[in-house]
Amino acid sequence: MSLAMDDHGQPIRMLLFIRHAWGLAEDLALPELNPVPETGSSAMPDEAARILWERRWIRTWSNAWGVKAHGAHRVPGLAALTTAASRATDNDAWTAQYGREGIDLTAFEQWEQMFDPLLGIDLDPVLRGPQVEPVLVAAWERGLTDLTVVPWAGYCMHKLSDSHLVTSFDIAASWSLLRQALAEWIRTRLA
Repeated sequence: MSLAMDDHGQPIRMLLFIRHAWGLAEDLALPELNPVPETGSSAMPDEAARILWERRWIRTWSNAWGVKAHGAHRVPGLAALTTAASRATDNDAWTAQYGREGIDLTAFEQWEQMFDPLLGIDLDPVLRGPQVEPVLVAAWERGLTDLTVVPWAGYCMHKLSDSHLVTSFDIAASWSLLRQALAEWIRTRLA
């Protein structure tokens, strides 16, 4: 039994930072950020209308999650089930497509440093603990192979696909909350 954990999703963190700094796609049901970033001098560029920036953000957000999913998936914040395989590459990251204008990279890097101590944490003691392991085994038997951890606040569990769970650092580090998220992942239908 193996579970691949990704807590270094820099393209996703960059998109979360941009959304927060520019106030984009605020109608999407996404958890608050934790920690909340200081945005410095970040500001939406004037070169395009807000609606165009929002469309670009949503497309890039969807592509970033499509790279992580295997087959049918539901992008966090978007209601529709996506069945198309993403052909996104590193060149599809926000800065590769639209540049760095409007993004205070120093503020972004300072935000990332706030959760650096959480990156690469050894989840093995939590996953192998008697409180979590039985639920983890049940999830694995139902197809769970990947866990992505993002800087979201509070309890959050998102079933990206039939093999992928998305949650927060707080959930991943707590045996009781991770057990709850795994059980919810098992019960949640993708379709």
